[in-house]
Amino acid sequence: MNGSPCVPAVHWKTGEILNADSARRKARKILIQREGPPPFEKAVCRHLCENDSTAPNGFVCTAHTTWGTQSENEMDKSPETRARSASAAGKIGGRIGGKIAAAINNARPDHTSKVEVTCPYCGKRGQKMAMGRWHFNNCQYRNPEETGV
Repeated sequence: MNGSPCVPAVHWKTGEILNADSARRKARKILIQREGPPPFEKAVCRHLCENDSTAPNGFVCTAHTTWGTQSENEMDKSPETRARSASAAGKIGGRIGGKIAAAINNARPDHTSKVEVTCPYCGKRGQKMAMGRWHFNNCQYRNPEETGV
């Protein structure tokens, strides 16, 4: 970055600062005009400035962009911004994967993977999801004459 000021993405007619999705599309369009098409298939528009678009008065800067990967774009963010983005994704139904999701699910004692059930016909105990396939109404020890089925 050459020290130039951040330039927010604004509507061409009204001059109002655009919402995040529209602003990201506009920043990408400006980057294509400035540097040409993406140099590789999954290239994303990286924002290099310290401006935080997720802050209350933040905006998407169109001046400090370059081509890069999604992981490079994430690493450009401060740790606080990355943490805030991850927690916001979880609140609005976004995808959280890996260790974070495992930690959340394992902390819940009522989670489907934790519930144990017992088959009334053979006495086998196991996880609810797996037991439903081979036990209860499908158990090999079930006597259809007793149950009327």
